[in-house]
Amino acid sequence: MAITGNISRRKGTVNYQARLRVPADLLDVVKRSELTKSLGTSDYREAKKKARAVIDAWEREFDDLRERRTFTETDMRAAVSEHYRRELERDHDERMRRPSAEQIEAAKRAMIEDAQRTGLDINDPFAVMDASLDFMALKDRAKIDAHNRGVRADVLQQHLSTGETALIQYAADEFIARHKLIIEKDSSAYKELCHRLLRGEIEFLKRTFERDRGDYSGAPADPILSDTNLAPLDNTSFEAIIKEQERLSENGLGGGRKSPRTFTKYRTQVEGFAKWRGSSRAATVTKEEVEQWRDHLLKTDQRKTVRDKVATVRAVLNWGLKQSNGKLFPKGFPLEHLDLPIAEATDSAGKTYTLTQAQKVLKAARAQTLPHFRWLPWLAAYSGARIGELIQLEKRDIFNIGDDWFFQIRVGGDRTTKTMKGRKVPIHPAIIEEGFLLFVNAAPQGRLFTHVRVEQNTRDWIREKVMTGRKENNPAPNHGFRHLFEDLRFGKLSQEAAYYITGRSMSGSGALYGKSDTMLPALAEEMRKFPVIL
Repeated sequence: MAITGNISRRKGTVNYQARLRVPADLLDVVKRSELTKSLGTSDYREAKKKARAVIDAWEREFDDLRERRTFTETDMRAAVSEHYRRELERDHDERMRRPSAEQIEAAKRAMIEDAQRTGLDINDPFAVMDASLDFMALKDRAKIDAHNRGVRADVLQQHLSTGETALIQYAADEFIARHKLIIEKDSSAYKELCHRLLRGEIEFLKRTFERDRGDYSGAPADPILSDTNLAPLDNTSFEAIIKEQERLSENGLGGGRKSPRTFTKYRTQVEGFAKWRGSSRAATVTKEEVEQWRDHLLKTDQRKTVRDKVATVRAVLNWGLKQSNGKLFPKGFPLEHLDLPIAEATDSAGKTYTLTQAQKVLKAARAQTLPHFRWLPWLAAYSGARIGELIQLEKRDIFNIGDDWFFQIRVGGDRTTKTMKGRKVPIHPAIIEEGFLLFVNAAPQGRLFTHVRVEQNTRDWIREKVMTGRKENNPAPNHGFRHLFEDLRFGKLSQEAAYYITGRSMSGSGALYGKSDTMLPALAEEMRKFPVIL
């Protein structure tokens, strides 16, 4: 944007100032018609440079204000309910972290042993206090916490009667900022929000005192919470849901088998959401919360990435709903009408090795002595198989039918594939000519590629040692070879054969490939049509 019209001399000084008219739709919110700020310089060129940053910051503030909405009574009730639940979750987590009797006893023994080793003078009260301080803090942790909560409850009760809000404003401000609400701090609505939050926290503290006595059945008596018809707090965690789904998957239930890699991916993405929201409790997730996380991610991540992450959270919560027979969300699934970003259409060419790049990798692999560096690129290039599938190959997986050689990708035990299906893949003549069978014959029984972190090391070696250069011209090996295989087989191998060889999901008659060894010679004939890369 042009900056010239946004700077002027400050009245009564030689310095320049930045200035920007407030958009008409924000006048009621900003309550000023123009923003100004001194640039601290009398040099016009420097002023233009400084003004750009100031104007950009103001424009971002305007965008932020447009995203905000007016504070409503619904927000008021939601704030109190949310604060009450979050505090209960925090209290639960704190109790789970308290030391057990065994841990306290172990700390006591360690204190005594340390005192004996150092020759503690038991007649020196300060030395005794210093030596026992950590143990006493551990031993009395629950008692100290209960005392502090009691003091806070008394003070909050006093504040409730006097109208003081200093101890609860943090919760009001956090809710307003997170939900992008418009509310003035000196307004009656803000004071009412703080007043209700005080009442909500007092109710929370009452629950903690009941928990101190072992009673977890307490319910709020204050109408601001009882009117919201709060269900008993469900402490089911995301991890508990995923673990149960793993158990179901292993038994062919819960929608079918999923690979351990899929569950690892789900864990990683859900942990990111839990960290962002500050809680791993599944029952307290709301649509608004997930929307805020989604919008937060969209500021930095690609739409497809955000779509995958949000869809993962939705899938895990759906698992929990089914596992609990609907009890996890008694009022209905909260993400039923959640909007997911539409992924941008991407050109797969950016994920595909060029023929020159593939040749460069294969030449580099030819000079290597470590088995995974030597053979994984060649196997991937001439099969389109995923690196994660190839690293699981064992000596027994290499077999022949007549003059044709194959490797078998298996599923079962600790071996998996993305589709949870195995297949038998013809070995291209180019790989045999490279001496792959000699390597297999000389290898001991078991895994052919046994080096630690085989997949990561191979990927790093290709990217950092072989394919040096700009990242956008350096596809990941998995995609690079897999996509290139699809391109090179075009017009040569049948689509059904290519789908089977690469392990892609398929339906129809093509799904019959590999159902018996009788079909494999024909598949090997198809593989011989694949062109030589190097």
